[in-house]
Amino acid sequence: MIENILLILFLLILSAKIVGSVFGRMGLDSSVGELLIGIIVGPSVLKLISPSSVEEFAIIGSVLILFIAGMKEQSVKKIFMDKLAREIGLKLFFVTSILMGVFFYVVPHFFGITFSLLQVIILAIAFSIIDVGVPAKVMISKGLINSPVGRITIRSAIVNIVLGLLVFTFSSLFIDFSLFLILTKLVGIGLFVLIITALFSVMTKLSPFVARLHVEEAEFSLAIILVLLLAYLSEFIGFSSVLGAFLAGQIIGSMPFSETRSFTDKIKSISFGLFVPLFFVWFGLSIDLVDIWKNIGLGLLIFLAYVSIRFVLTYYLIKKNKLDHPLLVSSSMLSVDVESLVVLIIAMKIGIFSNSIPLSLFAPSVLLSTLFIVLMISAISFFDKKKSPVAAKSNKRSRS
Repeated sequence: MIENILLILFLLILSAKIVGSVFGRMGLDSSVGELLIGIIVGPSVLKLISPSSVEEFAIIGSVLILFIAGMKEQSVKKIFMDKLAREIGLKLFFVTSILMGVFFYVVPHFFGITFSLLQVIILAIAFSIIDVGVPAKVMISKGLINSPVGRITIRSAIVNIVLGLLVFTFSSLFIDFSLFLILTKLVGIGLFVLIITALFSVMTKLSPFVARLHVEEAEFSLAIILVLLLAYLSEFIGFSSVLGAFLAGQIIGSMPFSETRSFTDKIKSISFGLFVPLFFVWFGLSIDLVDIWKNIGLGLLIFLAYVSIRFVLTYYLIKKNKLDHPLLVSSSMLSVDVESLVVLIIAMKIGIFSNSIPLSLFAPSVLLSTLFIVLMISAISFFDKKKSPVAAKSNKRSRS
């Protein structure tokens, strides 16, 4: 295996960007191509690069992903004030997680796999979190992003993600049922909440001063320092680091300089140019194709289960609330990607899972959900085009 870190980074970043862009032009997510690069050069195929060689870069990537998500999803408090978005987001998360929890408690036994109650909860959470990027892309491509259905779709997905991260964070408190440790963590949670509240207040007062400096490097450095600090603190008290990163994104997102082109370009360059691709490549490096093949039957059943639950539930909620495009919205809510993957990886790192089976079960869903959504959206668009001439003719006849 290659051991020189400079050569490893050169090979991985170059190949990930090339293959990722090819997949992007094909209408698929670039992360699928980056994942495949990791599988090919990793222990499963060519055995050129070990996952441990880029693991630290991948951790930074996972933190930056949630930081950017927090920055984009500004005013989460306001989003939760949207009654309809809150209703759809809450029901989508809790109903899906309960049904998937029953699935993971019962079905794996038939494949010779047993999960503990805590592991079942974490798996159910992971497969209940919606990748907000897909609904956003679908609504933008259809010109619906600023319409009522577009806003409700994105806000519902954000409610779903925030709930998923919070439930995962509190679930991770019970890895050790020692009363002393749980009480210690609860005290830590209280301190963490006080720190976040103080930071919101301090940063609000500091914001005009930073803006007057007009020093772009200072703004960028402030953001990076804050995300690393909160990610560390949340991990230190027993939370997942991604929750701290998300909150850091919320704090920075409320500052005026976060909307400037120069700041967002720098954040995106360092994130999507380096660390985020390495995160997906590391995911591919960590996958064991033998394990995937051995558990392919269960993996396919998991995919069919959560896709069916999400699609039917979303379609029902959209129709019930008399919103437009129920098929389009339902199809856009089927993806699992970054946030779900981060939950599983953090769960592995803190000892909830002792092997990589969760990744082997999750990997097929990343590819299958992406392909399935592309096919569903294409089919919906095709039938909409076929209906539109008919509708136009009927309108003409009615007018005549």
